[in-house]
Amino acid sequence: MLGELLALLTAVLWALTPVFGKKALEKSSIVALNFVRSVFGSMALWLILPVVRGWQLVDVDLYSLALLTAAAVIGMGLGDLAFFKSMDMIGVSKSTAISSTYPLFTTFISILLLGESLTVLSFLGTVSVVLGVSLISIASSGENEGKDNPSLRKGVVLAIASAVIWSIGITLIALCVRDVDPLVANTYRLSILALVLALPPLLKRSFRKGLRSGKALFWGAAAGVTGLSLGTSVYLESIKLIGAARATALSSIYPMISAVAATLFLKEKTNLKTWVGIGLTVLGIVLLKPW
Repeated sequence: MLGELLALLTAVLWALTPVFGKKALEKSSIVALNFVRSVFGSMALWLILPVVRGWQLVDVDLYSLALLTAAAVIGMGLGDLAFFKSMDMIGVSKSTAISSTYPLFTTFISILLLGESLTVLSFLGTVSVVLGVSLISIASSGENEGKDNPSLRKGVVLAIASAVIWSIGITLIALCVRDVDPLVANTYRLSILALVLALPPLLKRSFRKGLRSGKALFWGAAAGVTGLSLGTSVYLESIKLIGAARATALSSIYPMISAVAATLFLKEKTNLKTWVGIGLTVLGIVLLKPW
């Protein structure tokens, strides 16, 4: 029972992250938000890691460090940039649901590069995801009649792009965690991203557009701690208790929770097509998880 509860808690933590991010973006740029998230997220992980894993940091070799650097810059740097830009254009509920389809692209990468086979469940999951994303896209147009439809289409494309980029980052992480503890890998990945975003040109830009705002710092820190540190840590603990298949399936409901939170706290408008689309997307993600 504890493992299941931890998996559901993971879903809640992951669901709140984009809501907090949206609040931060009211007073911040995306680059500044990413910097704050990575700094506070990595700080929290450095505190959590010795408690749950002990000091294993010396186990990371140069090859793994190179993979983690690539995963940080590509997956969390570029991927999150596309996601938050999409969130600004089409809202939290839709961008979260569409971007959560990254397991679909991870599956395709595994089939093409690693020689894995397409199972019946993977095929059904793919169909469900495609139908879900299509419905969400149609719903976005219907809810925003008279608005700039090219902008809405761009938001959907950016959400899909973030899923593709995240899948590449996950593949790099998968290569790394064969030899490195996943929690240790995530701690390094977040720390590397914080260091990259602290480079003078990017840091100067962040100070101009967000780092001086207390509201942006608060919500950015909340987004980093909930999703990037606590969410990941709780998820890995749930895997230890109930296995990857059940933990990932239960935590996959986070787009639904995120949509509810966005409706309640951000006053986003959603119609029936959006909810059905989110439901189909979540179902597809569950089917795409390893069983």
